[in-house]
Amino acid sequence: MTRIFTRGRLALATSCAVLAAMIGGPAYAQDSTGSSDARTLVVTPLSFVKDTDLDFGQIIASGTAGTVTMDVDGNMTTTGGVTAAGGNPLPARFWGYGTFNQTLLINVDRNSYLLTREGGTETMRLDQVAIGSRPPIQIRTNPRRFRIANPDGFFAFTIVGRLRVGANQPSGIYRGEFTVTLEYE
Repeated sequence: MTRIFTRGRLALATSCAVLAAMIGGPAYAQDSTGSSDARTLVVTPLSFVKDTDLDFGQIIASGTAGTVTMDVDGNMTTTGGVTAAGGNPLPARFWGYGTFNQTLLINVDRNSYLLTREGGTETMRLDQVAIGSRPPIQIRTNPRRFRIANPDGFFAFTIVGRLRVGANQPSGIYRGEFTVTLEYE
């Protein structure tokens, strides 16, 4: 009996964007015109693609340090002097395509990242990076093994984590990047 194994390895870098906004002034109405985007996501066999970046939305910092933790559904909890202030928080979402019952390995390049403020040198740390499953599984540099349970071979997974916000964290947009590697077995 001869067995043929196909191994595909694809690394994809995704941005992790965070907005720490100091809410202060009044909100003003926008004009009454609007627009809409049309998009589609194409996934080919033995591949995966990024759908959305990890985005913690808008947060308000205070004189007390705290954290913002996102769960697999994009819900956030805060501790300390941090307040969630809206925006559109989203977990990073990826889609892949293999075959039913196929196993794959998912990992990230590390479990702690510095996000840097655009136009500045201030940072915040993203840690406790986890894959969005139930319950969330901590992702580390050693890959986690998963099995494709969907009969058509398509699957999705999210990446979430905890953001550490410093006391008196300067306002602005903080960005960082992490690499997700997926290996089909």
